[in-house]
Amino acid sequence: MTAQDIYEEFPIRSSDSMERIIRDFGIIPLTRSRVKGWSIEELTHPDWWFASSDELGPWDWKIDAVRQGYIYGKFISRQSTFATRQMYVHLMNWRRSLSEYKVAEGGATDATTIDRRLQKYLSPILLSAIRKRELLDSSEIRLILENSVPQEIRRKVGGHIEKYLIPKVKKQAVDFILSFLDMGTWTVVGDITRIYRGPNCEYRGWQRNSITTPEVILGLAGENLGIQNRGIQAGTAVTPQALPGVRRESGNTPSWARFIKDETDVPLRAECSPEESRMFIIDHLSGMFPEERAMFERII
Repeated sequence: MTAQDIYEEFPIRSSDSMERIIRDFGIIPLTRSRVKGWSIEELTHPDWWFASSDELGPWDWKIDAVRQGYIYGKFISRQSTFATRQMYVHLMNWRRSLSEYKVAEGGATDATTIDRRLQKYLSPILLSAIRKRELLDSSEIRLILENSVPQEIRRKVGGHIEKYLIPKVKKQAVDFILSFLDMGTWTVVGDITRIYRGPNCEYRGWQRNSITTPEVILGLAGENLGIQNRGIQAGTAVTPQALPGVRRESGNTPSWARFIKDETDVPLRAECSPEESRMFIIDHLSGMFPEERAMFERII
């Protein structure tokens, strides 16, 4: 196989090329998915996937992607996935319309299964804490749940999950709750910190995630709606005219979708229903993988 063949088969060979792939696909998982060819892993040369070369590859390049503003979280099949802002806003519009995810904001649930009880008793508390702080280190989340959710409430979850909640909240329970919140588009990765270890403070791909909400990344959280990042002095009245490049629309648009910076020729509009957002994503991905439309309809 020639270098040209490798280039064509494996287009991801740097942080910049990985970000270009994310832009081209709109939504793409990090590791292999149920759709062949739809992952960062499959588009990366094997030598760059793990430590078989001097490059740390996508496992490190994902930090650059997150810091460039791409959305990263477990929002497709509970699998780590990247998305452009515009595609993610459509996903938010769809997922937050589903009753199964509204429990995170106190919505009703039958609580007849262990999973649903865990979501009911712990996810609203965790989501509230993340919204209040705007950014939480993963190590802080366990302490918040331990201090905020009494053991008698944690015992109500029952079943095999109880051992992960009593007497201490363990990583397995936190991972499950966070993946549920990610799937509902309530939370995403806020930042990824490189960890340097050993006597020489070496970095070998060790990382720690912080968790935030999409509103923070999209500049929708807080009273100033992220205006410091838009070149507007804090305290300025937020109006459509005060936000260059940002359109505000009326109607039945959710409050979080009213200030959205256009990224493509197909912006989210006020008249876009959740189902229309879903179909926009499915149509986009099916355009690249026509034979996988049924799969995209299941996982989106």
